Amino acid sequence: MAGQHPLQFRGIDHVVLKVTNIERTLHFYTEILGLALERVIEDLQIYQLRCGRNLIDLQVAPAGTTLAPRESRGIEHLCLMVQGDFAAVRAHLAAHQVPIVWGPLELYGATGFGTSVYIRDPDEHTIELKAEYAEYPLRISLKDAMAGSTRPTGD
Repeated sequence: MAGQHPLQFRGIDHVVLKVTNIERTLHFYTEILGLALERVIEDLQIYQLRCGRNLIDLQVAPAGTTLAPRESRGIEHLCLMVQGDFAAVRAHLAAHQVPIVWGPLELYGATGFGTSVYIRDPDEHTIELKAEYAEYPLRISLKDAMAGSTRPTGD
């Protein structure tokens, strides 16, 4: 008799990003993105930011070190869910001179399709900001709509 797997996941609790300049990075995440600094673990130089039910930990890289080039970091991007008017999100980014490096486009993720834009933080970590809704209507044929309304059976 097969039992339930001992590991039952509920999501991602936190992610840790190495940063080189904590003041500059805290400004970006708190003042521009609007996350709240919740806790500082001083002896480890970790700054914990609240992001919905999750945390983003910023860990200061040791003095004199540099981060690996963006393409070699082992993480492609971090996707953050946003709510509200996505046009206002884009206007807010523009007002703070945060360039959108890709998007807006409709992408599939944990909550289905939604509008996304990609930006970069001060240490060149790529951040996807994704709405829980598709900003642009999907225009498809009836045949494509029917094909997309069921999942393959695996046969």
